[in-house]
Amino acid sequence: MRRMFRWLDERVDLAGVRRVLLDRKMPGGLTWWHTFGSATLAVFAVQVTTGVVLAMYYSPSPDHAYDSVRYLGHSVMSGAMLRGLHHWGASAMVVLVLAHMIRVFSMGAYKYPREVNWLLGVGLFFVVMGFGFTGYLLPWDQKAYWATQVGTNIAGTTPIIGATLVKLLRGGTQLGAATLARFYALHVLVLPLSLGLIVMVHLALVVRQGIAPRAATLEKDAPPRTTDAAYPEYYHDRYEKSKGAGVRFWPDIIAKDLVVAAGVILVLVLLAHFAGAGLEAPADPTDTAYVPRPEWYFLPFYQLLKLVPGSLEAAVAAGLPAVLVLVLLMLPFFDRRSMRSLAHRPIARLSLFGVLGASAFLIGASVRDEPPAVPPEVGRPLTSVERAGRALFKAQQCGSCHAVAGVSSPERNADVPDAPDLTTIGLIHSASWMHSFMEEPTRFHADSKMPSFGPPTLTHEEIEEISQYLASLRGPNGDTKQPQFVDTFPEPKKPQEKP
Repeated sequence: MRRMFRWLDERVDLAGVRRVLLDRKMPGGLTWWHTFGSATLAVFAVQVTTGVVLAMYYSPSPDHAYDSVRYLGHSVMSGAMLRGLHHWGASAMVVLVLAHMIRVFSMGAYKYPREVNWLLGVGLFFVVMGFGFTGYLLPWDQKAYWATQVGTNIAGTTPIIGATLVKLLRGGTQLGAATLARFYALHVLVLPLSLGLIVMVHLALVVRQGIAPRAATLEKDAPPRTTDAAYPEYYHDRYEKSKGAGVRFWPDIIAKDLVVAAGVILVLVLLAHFAGAGLEAPADPTDTAYVPRPEWYFLPFYQLLKLVPGSLEAAVAAGLPAVLVLVLLMLPFFDRRSMRSLAHRPIARLSLFGVLGASAFLIGASVRDEPPAVPPEVGRPLTSVERAGRALFKAQQCGSCHAVAGVSSPERNADVPDAPDLTTIGLIHSASWMHSFMEEPTRFHADSKMPSFGPPTLTHEEIEEISQYLASLRGPNGDTKQPQFVDTFPEPKKPQEKP
């Protein structure tokens, strides 16, 4: 091992790398709040690891995306745990990046000489939010589909470029295969590469500039503004003196980082095990009654748009994110006072507490307005063919005659009071029988009042979709019951005998 180490050291200077990375002296007084950055890096590693495994089982197409996610959770060993880790890791990334930015803002650590690092942190925050938005659609369930529909519609309210922005996001005018492929590519290729590049540059600058010391260290006898000619010399002198009572990066600082990172990962494992990731019914573009709700980190913006008048919705939807981006990017350039402690910056203190308080209020209001939970679908989810049949069933107003689970259309047709209830029709007749019956009911019952739905009214494919949907109607716990078909097909007409 010594010979190998000596061989590598001669070529890549391992001893020099150790001195630069591990033997650095850190300023004194660093607290546990300084560990948020390392915890974020640890969760990012978890996201990359679990994301690679999930990608091996995922199929980015509307016909197979939902089934592949369901298969992962039910049939792959530890698949539900991996998906739960990835799901809760996304929320942890948002929490930790926000906490890290709040700590940097509170300590004034975005000021000289860390302006570039602050800009990288802002970019990191928006990339993480992009991960949340693009990953939202991938399960292709009801929540994913309709929340993405609302999100892209909001993007469409942007003045001038709104329509183009929607087409870029969706890959067309509607959510579909192109949208899913585009979001998948962004989620697993573009955003990880962007985040990895930002993190590498960010860490390089942290190594080069060192960890920001406590605010009080850089305030005593400081020049009034960081733009003063004397401030760079003052800063470097105070920073070097702060290292006198400091500690080494290894093992003192890294030990804290490892403890916090291990604690965060343990919490993620517990959440993944006990809470899981959840999966709603498959995406149904025809179910316009579904009320979409975004993840918690989008709730403040979502609730705010619900509160503003319709005439101002476009201005708020486009203007608020633009203002937020502009303020965060320009912060280190218009706040150049040397005071760093939040206690000495009343405007910054008021702004921080105002934003946090308003966000908490909006999240609370959104949770309070949340509709009652809908019970999950009993039995297996409908296939794409069955969902298409359900849409046709509604479009052809079949509910005006037939009831399903005791519910029929409000415009009930009084001329057919004896139309059968279809709640358990899948246990009584096969799909092929129902297909034949819908094409020509009078072949089975000469006095049937049901009209023919055969071509040209509906195509054979459309009739098959409806029959497949009806075959799935088996009542409560229908998947555990054995069908007892009573199919009776008409006798073929015998050719008339010649006299």
